[in-house]
Amino acid sequence: MSFKVIDNPQFAKKNAKAGFKNHEFKKLAGLFSHGATHRVLYDIAVDVDFDEGLATFTYYRSNAYIPFLTFIVRQVGPRTMMYEVWKDEKGRITKSGMFERAFEKLEIEINDLIES
Repeated sequence: MSFKVIDNPQFAKKNAKAGFKNHEFKKLAGLFSHGATHRVLYDIAVDVDFDEGLATFTYYRSNAYIPFLTFIVRQVGPRTMMYEVWKDEKGRITKSGMFERAFEKLEIEINDLIES
């Protein structure tokens, strides 16, 4: 009798933990720091509702605390996350099942604000 270990990366990928990752949180916080360094963002508010499976990152441009950009992380299934970006007076900019796509849109909006 022989003992042989079978490595199936697809099985590991399929059963990986789903959800919002720590490095994704750090990317959103780093983007705020970048905007604050250039003095185009004033504050950020993070709100998490574990019961609803919802987290919001709201970026403010001034101390009037009118939301400028909002990044929403929503759990829509047991292993599925949805990411949205909302802009003041414009509405939803993007909605994606991939963090990177939604983050790119948020990054573009903040970089446009820096350049103007």
